[in-house]
Amino acid sequence: MANPYAILGVSRTASSTEIKSAYRRLARIYHPDVNTDPGASTQFASINEAYRMLIDEERREQYDRAEAARTTRELDLQMARAAQAAHVARRVHYQEMADRIVVDWVKKEKAETQARGKAIYTTVTLFLSTFMVAMTRPILFETIGPIWQISMIILFAVGVWHLFGSLRQYFDFFTYRAGLAGQRPRSRRSRSIKPFNRHIAWTFVISGYLLSFLTGLLLGSLTADYSTSHTLEDAFSNTLWKALFYPPMAVLLVDTIYRINLRLEG
Repeated sequence: MANPYAILGVSRTASSTEIKSAYRRLARIYHPDVNTDPGASTQFASINEAYRMLIDEERREQYDRAEAARTTRELDLQMARAAQAAHVARRVHYQEMADRIVVDWVKKEKAETQARGKAIYTTVTLFLSTFMVAMTRPILFETIGPIWQISMIILFAVGVWHLFGSLRQYFDFFTYRAGLAGQRPRSRRSRSIKPFNRHIAWTFVISGYLLSFLTGLLLGSLTADYSTSHTLEDAFSNTLWKALFYPPMAVLLVDTIYRINLRLEG
């Protein structure tokens, strides 16, 4: 039934005297003999039922126990719902954190993969173009007009700027600077992120370039027909400037194509 305390307008600690007083007051208002309203009789019946329950100590005690148990169940249910909501919120929060970690890791791996790809493309193109130039000794620059020669010189300058800028970027990304007395980085994490020594990396690039040049020069010399006036020393001096001139342009061209391909993929 409805709350009898609310029907009579008394508190849960009301005494019998207060309950009787409230009942008499409401009866004078809602008694059918004094109130002709159609709903008065229904209201008066509810007042009577509430009065009989509260004036009877045993029934009142039973109602209070049942109400207390119901309130406890409701509180337990509310607490359970709150705990479940908190659990769901924590799970969503941790899932979002895990998703962010995975996304950041994927982005980092993609960036490192692209950086390795760029470094490989740059160094391989540098070595291969140096080898091919030293072996074939192209005469393109000597056979074109002044305008095209100026264009190639400008392209060479841009290629040199691009080559050294790219190498500096790769070295900053993959290499560490040795400390005093050749000490390695103190942090293992830094050592794993940048696995190569800066000096060793420069040595690798310069050695690879020289090896490519000398190998190409040797193979080219073995296949060429030199007269007494065209010695190996002459071929070396004639090829050296070409090995310095053409590879930066080849690196610029290949790196540009690679970057365009990355943009189209991404």
